[in-house]
Amino acid sequence: MSTSKALKSATLIAITAAATSILIQACGGGAVAQTASDADAIEGVWDSTITIKDCTTNAVMTSFKGAGMFHRGGTLSADNSMPPPSRGAAMGTWKRGASGNYAANMWFMRFNSDGTLAGTQKVQRTLAFGADNNSLTGTLTLQIINLAGAVVQQGCGSETAVRVY
Repeated sequence: MSTSKALKSATLIAITAAATSILIQACGGGAVAQTASDADAIEGVWDSTITIKDCTTNAVMTSFKGAGMFHRGGTLSADNSMPPPSRGAAMGTWKRGASGNYAANMWFMRFNSDGTLAGTQKVQRTLAFGADNNSLTGTLTLQIINLAGAVVQQGCGSETAVRVY
């Protein structure tokens, strides 16, 4: 990787981290003291395995590790094991449904191999707790969106996760 590309990647990571911190603060992160009894069971850090499948044939296209944090108040942040230049940090929201399952939506920027912006991606997840309350299983749908705002690809998949903290 050239020095110029490495510098661009490092700058992009720093900007993404700063934007995530600003978003967390804007959503009340740390602004109000809350007790542990106010916590929702999904709050915390999760280690996930995500499997993306062909929605028609259910054939596995790729699988990767992810890390996610469900913040108090309904926001989330996530990252994965894909190379850093391919995407920015994911930010989103979560909500507990009447059935006890969770809906989690997130968004992130996608990048071309040369570091230029390729577009964005939206991911919608439905998650449910395992019997131990320290594991999750779920399904997801995704939309890859180009710079003009058009959906150029859709996908689906599954997720399993275990609580880290």
